[in-house]
Amino acid sequence: MPTPDEITRQKDLLPRGWGRFGKAIDAAAGLCAPDEQLLASCVTLNPTFRHRAITLAGGLGELTASTNVLVAATDRRVLVVPTSISGGARDHAEIPYAGLELVGHDKKEFTLRWVEGEARFHGAAKTMVGPLVEVLQARAVPPESP
Repeated sequence: MPTPDEITRQKDLLPRGWGRFGKAIDAAAGLCAPDEQLLASCVTLNPTFRHRAITLAGGLGELTASTNVLVAATDRRVLVVPTSISGGARDHAEIPYAGLELVGHDKKEFTLRWVEGEARFHGAAKTMVGPLVEVLQARAVPPESP
């Protein structure tokens, strides 16, 4: 289980006004095994969310969807935790480091590829991208080329 210091360090990287996503960081920490460490995290737009509403009712309906995700790197795996508009966590996905590749990154986005798929995470918190990318570069084990 991540220590209170590890959790606080991640929350301190949240941009001003993004404090609601502290709930998602707490949730990711709760998904960790007792001896697992939380190394880095980053809040981004959910790569599967698409804004399509043109009416107020439709827009309100979209807000019930998971518009953001927290990508959290532990010492064992990557957790992807979708959040509600209020920052609360929903069901999560796990990506093992074996077969994971950091395809590219910029100030506010990064792309991951793994055996089951690929995702471009954009609209990321600039303050959180750098530390997450460092961990992913150090821990990801891309698949071997044929």
